Amino acid sequence: MLSNIPSTVIYIFLDGIGIGTSNKEINPLARYKTYFLSVLGGKSSFSPPGNLITTDAHMGVKGIPQSATGQTALFTGINAAKVMKRHINGFPTFSLRPYLKKHSILKKFIENNYKGTLINSYSSKYLTKIKMPRGERFMSATTMIQKGSGLPFFTIEDYLEGKCLYMDITNWFLKQQGLNINLVKPKTAGRKLVSLSKNYNLIIYEYFFTDKAGHDGSFVDAKKIISHLEGFFEGIWEEIDTENSLIIITSDHGNFEDFSYLNHTENPVATIFYGKGSEYLQKIKYIYDIPRLILKMFNINFSEKNLID
Repeated sequence: MLSNIPSTVIYIFLDGIGIGTSNKEINPLARYKTYFLSVLGGKSSFSPPGNLITTDAHMGVKGIPQSATGQTALFTGINAAKVMKRHINGFPTFSLRPYLKKHSILKKFIENNYKGTLINSYSSKYLTKIKMPRGERFMSATTMIQKGSGLPFFTIEDYLEGKCLYMDITNWFLKQQGLNINLVKPKTAGRKLVSLSKNYNLIIYEYFFTDKAGHDGSFVDAKKIISHLEGFFEGIWEEIDTENSLIIITSDHGNFEDFSYLNHTENPVATIFYGKGSEYLQKIKYIYDIPRLILKMFNINFSEKNLID
């Protein structure tokens, strides 16, 4: 094991958000106030404590980066676009699911006697849906890695008991769905994530409203999302113990940073990291490098050739 490794890695996946220009007409990250995400809005330097590396989502394959192959890369370290010979959109396909179920970074942590989990919670309706015949068609990459690791899914009941987080950060979506629940401040949710992470060596959190807003092209929704994310990150940065923990934030492809197109972009994504062990992430170039370097940090073996042969 390398020296100076963190006891906990917090791995946050923001769906569909790349590094855009400073054009306020098309980029909500340039139009609205940002601090943690300012570089994605065209600013030249990263101001918060920590590091930001411009990261290639193409992975050496021509075409527009997509969700299924990008997320497989982010959670396994496998260059899924190269293996599939193309970028694949949507939920993981039949050909990608085995990689996520058998070779995810989460499963590798569990197999090497570390504690890890996907910290997102799910509704009973969704959990019933994915248990149906052919239910895997409706499973996201993060859902797939939790299942493949043999770990239980967190429920809304678990969330109400304070054991996990929900995908909307503030409870606005839960309230929209009719749940009688109070809104929480984004900063409070960020602090809670850090608090929960102390029970694990690896904790993964997914936020997908960035990609949805990118497809919808709503600046009204984008303003809310940016406010939520900025507050969420503020809470994390205030709460995290950088002597013991490492926070990593990244994405699978661009979208949210360019409303002129309402689809995925060819822009690079940002990988933001802060805390103990940051020096081991300085060589990130492609999105698949992130899980590879985390595994290396914890002395967990990774060989793409062995996984795809």
